[in-house]
Amino acid sequence: MSNDIPVTRRRSHKKRGSDLLPILTLTFAAVLLSLGIAGVWQVLDPVDYIPPASSSPGVTDPPPASESDSSQAASAASSSQSPSSSEASSPASESVPASSGAQVGEGEWVASSYFDDALFIGDSITDGIKIYDVMSNATVLADTGVNLNSIFTKKIETPNGEKTIVEASKDYDPGKIYLLMGINSMLSQEDEFIASYERLVDELIAQHPDSILYIQSILPVTAAYEAKANAVTDNATIDAYNERLKELAEEKGVYYLNVAEIFKDETGALYAEASPADGIHFGATWYRKWFDYLRTHAAEPVPAE
Repeated sequence: MSNDIPVTRRRSHKKRGSDLLPILTLTFAAVLLSLGIAGVWQVLDPVDYIPPASSSPGVTDPPPASESDSSQAASAASSSQSPSSSEASSPASESVPASSGAQVGEGEWVASSYFDDALFIGDSITDGIKIYDVMSNATVLADTGVNLNSIFTKKIETPNGEKTIVEASKDYDPGKIYLLMGINSMLSQEDEFIASYERLVDELIAQHPDSILYIQSILPVTAAYEAKANAVTDNATIDAYNERLKELAEEKGVYYLNVAEIFKDETGALYAEASPADGIHFGATWYRKWFDYLRTHAAEPVPAE
């Protein structure tokens, strides 16, 4: 009898373990599925990329962004080759685009070195710059889910420890700042959104009064996203907010970049093929298109005194 008791207990224990196995398996599968959905936009890249041809006489076509922008070392190596392009023959500061008020118009293609002292601030869209290594010589302070309020409070990992993005920006001396905040903050009303944006702009100007500050337009979403019952916003609202951002740029004496124009299809929505996963985020090809836009829409740097 005493010999049977341990056997009975062992069998009972084994049965409980067997009952838990399907639950643990399902839980693990659910976690993997969630991670896959969250990260799928980071690997999708369905569009063939063709770099833009230069429109300036005597200037050769720029190399594909995936080669010229892959790293700071690649940029340095490129500049050491035979000077056959505008990057070698003209400094970036000579590129003066045609502008309308605060909005920067299209100008000459600038060298990758223009972004050596650039600081990009934003949410998950900006964070993708690090993921895709599109312009690795630039500095990025961004995080998924950050909005115009949490950018002052949410701490992220930085080279100088855990800090908020606003706190971390004090650690740098950028020549130019690229700011892109959008959909995460659009649950608020338009006036509240602009007031919060103004607060951030004022803080960055106070921190870096000599830096060129670019406010980038909020990017569109796909038509499929607009049709969702739980969609945060739509493209008509985004366009209205962007008009207010342009006005804010004019008021603050900073630059406005209408980056959204290269992401819009004929209906004004984000190209469906750019973001088949969630209708908001996009892959490497579209990051290269974005940086091509920035390289042809560079304001003249403020001359040193």
